[in-house]
Amino acid sequence: MTERGKVAWYIVFLKEQTGFFSLLLWLGSFLCFLAFIIAEDKSDPSNLYLGIVLAVVVFVTGCFSYMQTSKAASLMDDFKNFIPPEANCLRDGRYERRPAVELVPGDIVELKGGDNVPADVCLFQATEMKVNNASLTGESEDLLRIVDGEQPENIFEATNIAFFGTTCTAGKGRGVVIRTGDDTVIGRIANLSQTADSAETPLSIEIERFIFIISAVAIVLGVSFFIFGFFAGFTLINNVVFMIGIIVANVPEGLLATVTVSLALTAKRMHKKMVLVKNLESVETLGSTSCICSDKTGTLTQNRMSVSNMYFNRKRISADTNWEVYKKEVAKQAAKPENERQKVEVPGYELDDEAFMTFVRSIALTTTSYFAYTPKDEEINAKYKKQAKQDLPKDKAQWTPAMKDAAAQIKKEMVDKEMSMNYMKRNVEGDASETGLVRFIQPILMKKYGGAYDNGLDEIRQAYPTFELQDGSLAEIPFSSDIKFNLLVRDMNKNNKAPETAADNITVFIKGAPERVLTRCSKILVQGEDVEMTDSIRRECDDSNALFGKMGERVLAFARCQLDPAVYTKEPKYPFDVKGWKGWREQKEFTNAVNGWFPMWDFTLVGLVSLNDPPRPKVDVSVMKCRKAGIKVIMVTGDQPPTAAAIAHKVNII
Repeated sequence: MTERGKVAWYIVFLKEQTGFFSLLLWLGSFLCFLAFIIAEDKSDPSNLYLGIVLAVVVFVTGCFSYMQTSKAASLMDDFKNFIPPEANCLRDGRYERRPAVELVPGDIVELKGGDNVPADVCLFQATEMKVNNASLTGESEDLLRIVDGEQPENIFEATNIAFFGTTCTAGKGRGVVIRTGDDTVIGRIANLSQTADSAETPLSIEIERFIFIISAVAIVLGVSFFIFGFFAGFTLINNVVFMIGIIVANVPEGLLATVTVSLALTAKRMHKKMVLVKNLESVETLGSTSCICSDKTGTLTQNRMSVSNMYFNRKRISADTNWEVYKKEVAKQAAKPENERQKVEVPGYELDDEAFMTFVRSIALTTTSYFAYTPKDEEINAKYKKQAKQDLPKDKAQWTPAMKDAAAQIKKEMVDKEMSMNYMKRNVEGDASETGLVRFIQPILMKKYGGAYDNGLDEIRQAYPTFELQDGSLAEIPFSSDIKFNLLVRDMNKNNKAPETAADNITVFIKGAPERVLTRCSKILVQGEDVEMTDSIRRECDDSNALFGKMGERVLAFARCQLDPAVYTKEPKYPFDVKGWKGWREQKEFTNAVNGWFPMWDFTLVGLVSLNDPPRPKVDVSVMKCRKAGIKVIMVTGDQPPTAAAIAHKVNII
């Protein structure tokens, strides 16, 4: 990437030494030396000492300021670290390692887990490929790359793009280079950061104004007394020395050092709070902040979703008790003597309630997140360092056999520890909302705790797999922020290729924001039967949604549509148009004019689930401090208004 307007280090150093205030102090130092030189009585060295002190103070504070500002000058060097030295690109019909700087738009590159993406790449093939966009968007979770399906207009939400500067963390993929260097997204950000105008901070404006006034006062007083001494009959030398003394005396020699030290101490305190200050004067600028815009999930809240309430079968229940935790507590109390047993809180649901279990199965078949845990290299290295008092080499080729054995043992211990945890605490690959859902339903589905499946989620999803199209892709519409729902087409009896009933055929499952899903529903599931959704039932659903939202909980709606086996056949495979559905999404009835049309309306509502994401500790206190300081705090979220308002109230924003 091009470095624009880079200033040499010595020029930056000279600027720090020759600021307006620094020049005033340099002038004061020079005048002190001049006064000592021209003075007739050399027995008093006070002017000499003062000149030396002024020069040292200005020089040291200038050096300190340079050390801070030089951090910002290394911005382009930070961006350079994103560029991998080599890339695996297609040359003469085969993939080979070539210098990444040789890539041009149109090149075909291959990426695998651990590689840094060498350019903006549009993927045409991806096998369980995940990327981490933390360096670009700040999003810490790995994102799965999917090449099929219609992509959203926002390129940052596109699932077939790998951005330059990000990392491929798992899987592998191939794609076409679409942008390189300055034209990449991160390249444009780097160029904007260099070309952006830097406005003067309020502190620098006030100091400059103060110095101007002090300088004017000092010079006026000095010249006035010089003229007065001239008419009073003092010698020229004495007049000049006296004038210099008055001017130097009015210059606040300690102000520069005081301001610099104060800002440095503040920067040090902020560093302890994980805030890097690259420009000392920007510390004071924070005091001029009038508005703070903050994301909700993961910033104001803990991003730890857990199921709280449910609405299904035209009733609301509390679901804040996890079934696994409940069963283990019951067993624990049963093992105690009868007189020592404590009462165990009973969940608001029962596994012999068929309506509840139908809802649980719908949740399982509408989600895609799963339990998985692979210790990261950083975690393994941290434990190894604690044991061996040294780090593992970053290049695994440099590991000794003893290091490999130790790392393998640490990894095994970490995995075993993970497997011994309750499902509520286990790691889940997927977004926060689905994480809360699968942690809730997993023990309910398992035979170990009274369910019907040995392995819970994995087994039920294998029993009712996602329908596979003729080209090998899956019939699904992934979630995106513009549609606010995801959709999966499931085979409800994989052993029967010519079913006679809709229950054994193919079912479309949809999960998403209530305002997007409820409008697509014309029926509701009651006692296992599809019942027409009348106005009163719809108001009942809306009231439940509003009630959950006012509790500050995220609400998701689940619905299904069982398809007629005479139209939507398994053999031959019906060509569900999950890629081009947006082109006919308003078509509510079957038509032969659209190849692969399937119902996007006329769903049957299975139920609503609310998930609680508790606020971070002391967030409400921090927000209140901001409000008392006159700073307006704004929460940015995609949740529906009642939920957003409730969370904002909990953290003192409203």
